[in-house]
Amino acid sequence: MPPEFIDFCLAHGRFRHYAPKQYLYFSDDEGNTVYFLVSGRISLYLMGEFSEKIIRVLSSPVFFPEIVLDGKSYPHAALCMEETEVLALDRQILIRYIESNPSVLWIFYRELALDLRRSYRQIRNLSLGDARLRLGAKLFALAHVHGQPSLKGVLITIPLSATELAGMCSLARESVSRILGELKKIKIIAVEKKTITVLDLENLRRWIHERAACSGTSID
Repeated sequence: MPPEFIDFCLAHGRFRHYAPKQYLYFSDDEGNTVYFLVSGRISLYLMGEFSEKIIRVLSSPVFFPEIVLDGKSYPHAALCMEETEVLALDRQILIRYIESNPSVLWIFYRELALDLRRSYRQIRNLSLGDARLRLGAKLFALAHVHGQPSLKGVLITIPLSATELAGMCSLARESVSRILGELKKIKIIAVEKKTITVLDLENLRRWIHERAACSGTSID
């Protein structure tokens, strides 16, 4: 972001601290604030009457939600996964700044475009009929976005339970637990409590493509 835009945000925004499991906002709340994630991680949830689904996990630095400029309510809920600090900026103040500095719109356009591509990829992965393909594709994406090199391979730095992974992939928890067990057995991943390590990303990629070939699914 341009230094002058950062200075503007620091001058007009408010730093807020949140504890783990604390919500910033809920779905359908009035969308009057844009947030800049300074530290910590945040899960974006779609929440129904009897279920919830993680659609994205945010790590700093990032601003969200990208679509808040339309003046409508928040389309999802935002939950802190750990100790979190954000910079909160009033939407109307931000809009007035953008009106005076239209070049800043390109920042938001790029983020919206990236988010749209993520959404298309997620729709594609969820449309795959094979549960193993869905979970494998999600693990591969998590390793790339939230992975950290370790002695064993690539550590997915977000603690995730089988239930949370199931919500991400629209699968039953029992199915996710069974598939994780299969991947452990063939030494593609290692699991310790909520910590998942991809032992070899290339092996995982090959396993995904083999599954896709067997089911006749294109994942390019």
